[in-house]
Amino acid sequence: MRLKVHFEKCTGCRACEMACSAKHYKKYSPELSRIRIVKFEEKGTDIPVACKQCVIAPCVTNCPVDALYKDPETMATLLHEEKCIGCGVCVESCPFSAAALDDRGISMICDLCEGNPECVAVCPVDALEATDMAKIEEKKRIATAEKHSQNVMKKWKIK
Repeated sequence: MRLKVHFEKCTGCRACEMACSAKHYKKYSPELSRIRIVKFEEKGTDIPVACKQCVIAPCVTNCPVDALYKDPETMATLLHEEKCIGCGVCVESCPFSAAALDDRGISMICDLCEGNPECVAVCPVDALEATDMAKIEEKKRIATAEKHSQNVMKKWKIK
């Protein structure tokens, strides 16, 4: 499972950040959220930044103390909190800037809330979706096929 972000739907309400921080820290704090909203005031755009749950995750691979690992069943990135030394290699390694350190210096990586992501549940505009790669691949495949079929129909003047 992974989070699919529908950027065009996000209103910047930050409900996802509040739900995430409340779930993991029992506090309402954007700084303690594992999903972050980046606001571009001048463009009027809000972009959610979330962990992509990489299959070959640089944060996991590069962690010098093996504090991060992949759950063998769900493939979610998880943390052995007691092993984390707060070095920030996970933050530096993440190609999507989705990793962060909490106020104690401990790694914050999305764990998908044990298969029921709080951020998805509270998003009022469905900008977040819990899905798997097979569904994402299929949707993209269908969209690409539709686009190509329209081009073929235009070329052959078929309605």
